[in-house]
Amino acid sequence: MVRIIRFLLPALILIAAFGVNSANAQTVSFKNFNSFQDIVPGVDFFASDRQMVAPYEAASAEAIAKLKTLLGDDLPKGAIFICSTQVQRDSLYEPVIFRRGYEWVLISASSGGRNQEMLERIKSQMGDNIPEEIRQRINEIMQQEPTANVADPQTVTTMARNIAFAILQIIMNADNEIFQFRASRADDVGKSPLQDWLDVAIGAYASGDKSSIRYLQDNLDMMFPMDDVLIMPRPFVAPSTSSGGGQGGRQGGGFPGGGFPGGGFPGGDGGGFPGGDGGGFPGGDVAQILSKIVAGGGQSMAKSKPDGGGRQGGGQGAPKSKPDSGGAQQQRVLPKDEQDRLLFDGQAISFFDYFMERFGIEKVRELIKFAGEGNESWDFVVRPDLLGRDFSKIEADWIEYLKKQSIPEPKPKFNPDSKTKTKVQQ
Repeated sequence: MVRIIRFLLPALILIAAFGVNSANAQTVSFKNFNSFQDIVPGVDFFASDRQMVAPYEAASAEAIAKLKTLLGDDLPKGAIFICSTQVQRDSLYEPVIFRRGYEWVLISASSGGRNQEMLERIKSQMGDNIPEEIRQRINEIMQQEPTANVADPQTVTTMARNIAFAILQIIMNADNEIFQFRASRADDVGKSPLQDWLDVAIGAYASGDKSSIRYLQDNLDMMFPMDDVLIMPRPFVAPSTSSGGGQGGRQGGGFPGGGFPGGGFPGGDGGGFPGGDGGGFPGGDVAQILSKIVAGGGQSMAKSKPDGGGRQGGGQGAPKSKPDSGGAQQQRVLPKDEQDRLLFDGQAISFFDYFMERFGIEKVRELIKFAGEGNESWDFVVRPDLLGRDFSKIEADWIEYLKKQSIPEPKPKFNPDSKTKTKVQQ
């Protein structure tokens, strides 16, 4: 009998282990969502159908691949939820998601989902007393969006950038026992121990979003001293009715103050009322929302030619901003905090590119590791074998690089494939 038990024991252990692995390999599911796994390495998507996931696939896969070149192959696994209804958004509870084995989670919304949120907000403040003019305008907005559940390019880019921010937070806080990831704070670079400029630059490297460099190139006379950028915090952007709350402010969305994550380039089509190309929803009161519906037909804030106000608030003229690719809309005047954020981001991203082009990706990996251990990135970049301590010379050389730096054109809107639709789980 003892011999039989000794013979069977290893087999029983193998069977038990196989059973555990099989259980772990089962598809994770959430009510009101379909699961789309193994589309992007290390990321599971949850949405109503594959059509909603498709616009995110290439950008997310590219972001993961680029992050692996900087941070190694062992990246924390995450989940992305794309909500097309308010019911879906209301059903999500982050602690439950984390108990399913995910280390980070990001939540986005289609424009159709944002429209539903808008309606719920109006109803919560006005009940059934919504003026008929407003009802008609809302219906027109929804009918004008044949691809209301397909993400626009800026929302996709923002998601790719937030994937980078989320993964950085998890990796850089691996030894921090009190750290807790929050989807609403994914774009808060203060949650990472890296210097802010590095967080911003890595996010841009992963997502390919270099739009702030174009703004910087148009406003070189207003930029910060580059040696300050390497040590200063990222300028804060106060939440406003046009930006939808959240840490980013100009980036639209963010859960505190309203809206889903998303948003876009300030003064462009991001961060405003659903129906534009941004991912955010205004966080103001119902009067602000209704005035935008009637006046703007669902577009983001009214835009006007910049005038007045310089870098220090003087009369030198507001920064120039190139029109978005359509060329039909003028830019709104940017508040100073948004200007500062754009300048900082542009400088951080361009300097990161400059450093990588001069010294290669291996030195960038060393820089990230050095800064992640609590050291100042400044001390690394001014090493004698790298840039050296003559920062006036360094800055002059970088500015010449910046002036010649080309910026990729925005990606075209995704063309949905109607064959990818799937029935939603109930």
